[in-house]
Amino acid sequence: KNLGAAFLMVYRIGDFKEVEEKKARATEVIFTSSEEKSKKTSQAVKRRGRVARKKRASKGLDTLQLASLPGIQAFTDRALLGMLKSFAGIYRDRSLQKWTKDFRLGAGVDAFSLGLIFGMDAGWGVEGAVGSEYKIDATYLSPHVNMASRMMSACKQYDAKILLSQAVEKLLSSQARSKLRHLDTVTVKGSTLKQQIFTYDCRNVGVDFFLFERSPAQADADSVAYTPNIWNTDQDLK
Repeated sequence: KNLGAAFLMVYRIGDFKEVEEKKARATEVIFTSSEEKSKKTSQAVKRRGRVARKKRASKGLDTLQLASLPGIQAFTDRALLGMLKSFAGIYRDRSLQKWTKDFRLGAGVDAFSLGLIFGMDAGWGVEGAVGSEYKIDATYLSPHVNMASRMMSACKQYDAKILLSQAVEKLLSSQARSKLRHLDTVTVKGSTLKQQIFTYDCRNVGVDFFLFERSPAQADADSVAYTPNIWNTDQDLK
């Protein structure tokens, strides 16, 4: 989803029974809670009881055990790989790199540069359509969407290219986790729980990504042939 200054990318895990049950509960919590707010004040006491039950139900949504789902490690690895490959891709794209030398943007002193920062979180979300007959976009309601946004924004504070939440780190393969660095332990706004945040030390200074350029067909073949060993062999990840 194009948010203007950022893009929201959602990797849908699949139609596992546990995921479907949690998604149904999330939809009920979010949309029926909004309906409760429109009731008359004479029903305030009754409404408070219902909202309290909804809050207890929504709290249980975060207990979704994604780590127990089959194939989740490879799925999460691929999501992280996609972001790291995108990072390498912008420094390998000659048409993009030409803009860094454009006098109109750099004022003749190379003041303009291209870059991407990433934030990742894992959890449940409710998908819906927003727009009109002229343009319809998908939108996602979830505290995990907000957390991913916070991870991305925090990249500027930590001078990092990518930040991953503790929820994502737990879903990665052991090979992928060995490449991460624990950056900090924080308490985010709206939560009382401390959680660790991690980064992947990707860099572009002093790296010639053009040496490891692949054709689209080769990149697709690498994706199909994925194994966790890619974290030790792929030059883009070093």
